[in-house]
Amino acid sequence: MDQVTQATTTTASTDARQLAGPRAAYKRAEAVAQRIVDRLTSVMPNAVELCRDRDTYGIRVHFGLGLAAGRGVLELAALAGAEVTRDAIVSEAWLECRTLVEGVPLVARALLKGDEADRLLLSTEPAPPAPEQEAAGPVETAVVHPVPLGASVIAVAPVVAPAAGGEQ
Repeated sequence: MDQVTQATTTTASTDARQLAGPRAAYKRAEAVAQRIVDRLTSVMPNAVELCRDRDTYGIRVHFGLGLAAGRGVLELAALAGAEVTRDAIVSEAWLECRTLVEGVPLVARALLKGDEADRLLLSTEPAPPAPEQEAAGPVETAVVHPVPLGASVIAVAPVVAPAAGGEQ
């Protein structure tokens, strides 16, 4: 019986090659997130999320609710050399830090009562420095200001007006 044989070569599949760039970006964001968490000394986040926006992976650090969570945002901002902004929502306020850390977009958030947020932001008490910060040297950062919701691409939606008189 004749059997057909063909030479086999091991090559990376097209899918694997297409994932090489995004995989490297994901791994880079993951490593930056790990270094950030390792440097926190006062408050651990509730969650650290890696997310993709277009072709860029970024980090979202969720500290949760209350004063301790707000202190976590302040500490992370101090480590990154970034600003903390306050976004008021009726009686609550989001404390948020948006920056780039080693080229990776980072957002850190906490939700506080409005008066708690004001106290933290007006406090002259500096955030505690991380012991590794001096040994590790400065972290490469850039301040990224948040986009107002009205100017955001995702906020643009077609307006649907109700029909007058019930029929058109």
